[in-house]
Amino acid sequence: MATVAAVASAFLVAWPGGRLVMRILALTSPASAQGRLTEAQAIVGLPTVGGTLVLLIFAGLPAGFAAAFIYMLIRRWLPEGRWAGPALGVVLLLVFGASVEPLRPENIDFDIVEPGWLTVVLFAALAVFHGALVVAVAGTVSDRLLPLSRTTWKSYLPLLAAILFPPAGIVLGLGALLVLAWSKVVPATRSRHPRAALWAGRGMLLLASLALLPTFVGAVASIASR
Repeated sequence: MATVAAVASAFLVAWPGGRLVMRILALTSPASAQGRLTEAQAIVGLPTVGGTLVLLIFAGLPAGFAAAFIYMLIRRWLPEGRWAGPALGVVLLLVFGASVEPLRPENIDFDIVEPGWLTVVLFAALAVFHGALVVAVAGTVSDRLLPLSRTTWKSYLPLLAAILFPPAGIVLGLGALLVLAWSKVVPATRSRHPRAALWAGRGMLLLASLALLPTFVGAVASIASR
């Protein structure tokens, strides 16, 4: 589930979406911004094949796998139904937006491209859409995936897509070994208070998001005012 959702979101949203946002901002920026170097050493207004591939390897795939893995960890605590995807996008934006990407105020790109408010709107919308696609793809895979056996092994061939981003492949391999070992040592048990555990998890997720909200708002204000 994580692998398919990660690769699909990377190739369908994070990579092309990031490229589209950059292109829009290049067109809306003043003439003085054209030809300047960004933080990633790309040239504003001059899209290249090399720059596009770099965006996939160092932004699209890492963002896709990070979003998918985090979704696997917190999916039980997200809202049910159609709001799960956008909620995932908002959580990712609050947790990583101001400290890692895409709305890190220290990024010199925000001193080059304009307007700042459009930058915030475009990247925020991209994050929400990314979360929605991760949840949608993971749900589709979950509905169709059969338990691993000699007759269903072909359904697990998409795991090979993890080689596109080796760090994720290593995490997947170690995770699979840990799950197998844990299942042999500790028998499966159900919580005696599933509703209490559910609401406790949601409460912690909400509190963590609220704690990060001031930092995110400050980053957004800083970028939008440039």
